[in-house]
Amino acid sequence: MANILVVGDGAIGLLFSHFLAKYHTVYVLTKKGTVNTRFYSHSNAASEKINATFISQQQLAQAPEFDIVLFTVKAFAVQQAYAQVKPYLGNNTHIVLSHNGMGNVEQLNAQLTQQQSLYFLTTSMAGFKSNPNIVQHTGNGQSVLGGCNQLAMQNLQQFSAQLHTIPQLIVSNNIEQLRFEKLLVNIAINPLTALYNIKNGQLRAPQFNSSIINLLTEACHIATALKLNIKLIDALERAYKVMSLTTENYSSMHQDVLHNRQTEIMAICGYISEQGKRHNIATPYNDALLAEILTKKSAE
Repeated sequence: MANILVVGDGAIGLLFSHFLAKYHTVYVLTKKGTVNTRFYSHSNAASEKINATFISQQQLAQAPEFDIVLFTVKAFAVQQAYAQVKPYLGNNTHIVLSHNGMGNVEQLNAQLTQQQSLYFLTTSMAGFKSNPNIVQHTGNGQSVLGGCNQLAMQNLQQFSAQLHTIPQLIVSNNIEQLRFEKLLVNIAINPLTALYNIKNGQLRAPQFNSSIINLLTEACHIATALKLNIKLIDALERAYKVMSLTTENYSSMHQDVLHNRQTEIMAICGYISEQGKRHNIATPYNDALLAEILTKKSAE
């Protein structure tokens, strides 16, 4: 058993907490004024208590040393969250990131000690919070763990065994490839659903075809520049498959824009735009969508 700190009590953070608490001692860091118990519900089953301890920033100093810290905050919040918990990390603490989009890995690696391993955990599990204290588990899916520094890659199999209660967990020796593949799905779905205020499945309508193809074509050019083996036809197939599997779902970016919250657009289309400038590749469609989401967010 390990002492695990989950940073962030959004839907994914609560889902991971629920499963990890079946074997480990789990603490969940929350920004909310209350540290009430949270509950997990799957399909139409009765809700059950998440067997974790919910703590505030002020209570971190009284918590035990953490063996594993799992960051489930949005991409733009990772650096601030890491700075908050850094004083409470042990020399050998395992760090795990789990968010949409790219970025953060290089920045975080530069701040870790040589004994601290950094992993990325990407998941296809789906859920939403029906109220601040209940997470609804709405879709099963594979979770993939990969190492992001040398120490993590050496210990990948051993470390994954500690997370064995996460459903459908596998490991990958090329997590950057998988992260980019998921990025392409997010590019195809999240910004367009937010911009047009629609559910994921509605993107399958013909009027969105050209936008999706153009966005993913640009992203595939970036993938090639980064020496990743990603084909446009495969990217489109994955994106439309996710649209079909989540037909009635609203994307996380749709919900962020709806509730006037900061979005992860900078880690999605913004990442493609930034890499385009770095590699001298034109990305006008991602640039335009980035600007539209930023404008929409600031105008509401």
